[in-house]
Amino acid sequence: MNEVIIVTGGAGGIGSELCRGLAADGLKIMVADYSKEGADKVAAEIRQAGADATAVQVDVGNPQSVAAMMDQAIDRYGQVDYVFCGAGVMDRIAVVDMPEQEWDRVMRINLKGVFLCSQAAAKHMIPKNQGRILSIASGRGVAGQPRAAHYAASKAGVIAFTKSLAMELAPHNITVNAVCPGATDTPMSRIGFTPEQFKKREEIPPLLDGLTQKDEIVGLVRYLLSDATRYVTGQTFFLRTPK
Repeated sequence: MNEVIIVTGGAGGIGSELCRGLAADGLKIMVADYSKEGADKVAAEIRQAGADATAVQVDVGNPQSVAAMMDQAIDRYGQVDYVFCGAGVMDRIAVVDMPEQEWDRVMRINLKGVFLCSQAAAKHMIPKNQGRILSIASGRGVAGQPRAAHYAASKAGVIAFTKSLAMELAPHNITVNAVCPGATDTPMSRIGFTPEQFKKREEIPPLLDGLTQKDEIVGLVRYLLSDATRYVTGQTFFLRTPK
């Protein structure tokens, strides 16, 4: 298998698990993250397991940084077949207390970052007439979330952007889909919860909106990169019911 995937947010809780899982399937992985140290660590683990991985530092909200990431992937592997836009940030704060800078920070990474990375990927994929673009959205983009309106709004934007870009890229045989994992045990998901509160979430059965396991996300992404979904595009996949 010679396919190459760029995973932004690749050093994070979901991103690192995805990198390891897809590397085990034989994909060549570019681990892209704002933390170069974190990306280096994940890439090193993958290489130690016998797979091919490269680390790159990227600021997904900066077009020059995104372009450099794409150039590095092309220089290293000669192609980019898939891009997974997984970089994201959030904090819990009420709208009435939210500084404008905090709103802008979340929109810059969560929404503008998806736009810039998808744009860079599409420019490379269109001449090849193939490719797949996936992004992390959230059920909060449908259901809303108190004390995280900026996060919910950014994810609603990702869902709408996914549908729109899918229409644009369909003539070029490029699919565009979004994944909504639901609450997953990552450092970001624990923001605003005490350890005791989060433990209660862990005790909820999965079919009753319990925590999503990381291997579920990896499994869904595997499916969306498979031949079985070569004509599936513009869709948002929920691993837990938005509520």
